[in-house]
Amino acid sequence: MPSCRPYLALGLERAGFEHVALVEFNKNAVATLKANRPNWPVIAADLRKVDFKPYRDQRIDLLTGGLPCTPFSTSGQKKGRHDENDLMMEGVRAVREIAPKAFLFENVEGLLHSRHADYVAFLLRQFSKAGYATEIHRIDAKDYGVAQNRSRIMFVGIRKDLGDSFRMPRKFPELTTNVGVVLADLMGENGWSGAEAWLQSMKDRDYRADTIRKYQGSPRDGEAIRAEARGIRYAPPAKAAPTDDEASHDGFVPGLTNRMRARLQGFPDDWRFIGGLGPVADQIGNAVVPAVAQAMGLAMLSALKGWEIDWEAMMGVPASPSGNEVPSLDIDRSPPRPIRDVERKESTASNV
Repeated sequence: MPSCRPYLALGLERAGFEHVALVEFNKNAVATLKANRPNWPVIAADLRKVDFKPYRDQRIDLLTGGLPCTPFSTSGQKKGRHDENDLMMEGVRAVREIAPKAFLFENVEGLLHSRHADYVAFLLRQFSKAGYATEIHRIDAKDYGVAQNRSRIMFVGIRKDLGDSFRMPRKFPELTTNVGVVLADLMGENGWSGAEAWLQSMKDRDYRADTIRKYQGSPRDGEAIRAEARGIRYAPPAKAAPTDDEASHDGFVPGLTNRMRARLQGFPDDWRFIGGLGPVADQIGNAVVPAVAQAMGLAMLSALKGWEIDWEAMMGVPASPSGNEVPSLDIDRSPPRPIRDVERKESTASNV
């Protein structure tokens, strides 16, 4: 499974996939991957210069990619296909050269803006010519146990000779959480006496963070100003949790450290990021939420293998409202069984 956005690989690993190759250009992200998963086959290279044809004979199940989203982001310059960082056609090339059973490409919702409609239609035609039935779906991290409103789109392609079996993963309202719950231990770790009251206010409002972005950008943009009004500062990343001395200054609003940002993205606490304050913030902000990648991976696995997935166990839903045990994430590798009749979500492709 060559992956063009390696942080997708963490969630897909949880879903049961084994990685054949992971392509990453950013040197800090490469170092992070190697530090945490030394056995992963990481390729430090520009995607545009990678020859994917040697992977064709390996009969790859799934090709994934979180291709650069800034050309289509509402916070970017919105150049779309004319932006030199747009690599969607490189995704098309990878699909053609590898001929995987399926592919999964993540991007921002801005790609579905009417200004990009012709380009999206063009991409869908290219995937169809390559032999894939392709759908576009929306998915939000808040529905998968992450204290963040982070909606993304997924290009899901299944090779036409394999039939029409993909179903989006269901949402998990049981896992809904908020900033106060997720950051309970981190915000007060430097002795800030106001931490408990701050955390309680976040819990009382059931507050979820807005989309965690990378380091670049003005701390005074509209989203940042609204966040500060709610009692949280996104940018720039804080170097440490607040202290009473820091809180004594006028206009104090607690900021998010990179560890807090990673927690809000759903990264495990033992995941080590390599790089300085800014580069690490970039890695976190650019990442695909692992729980979202896991859910999509399980849905792809169900489609490709014909397995019925125990979603509650795999996504860590407690056995009862008061249960604290997290079920094992070992995948069911028993012989294929019929897929449960799950209501299919209508593709948004027809609306772009």
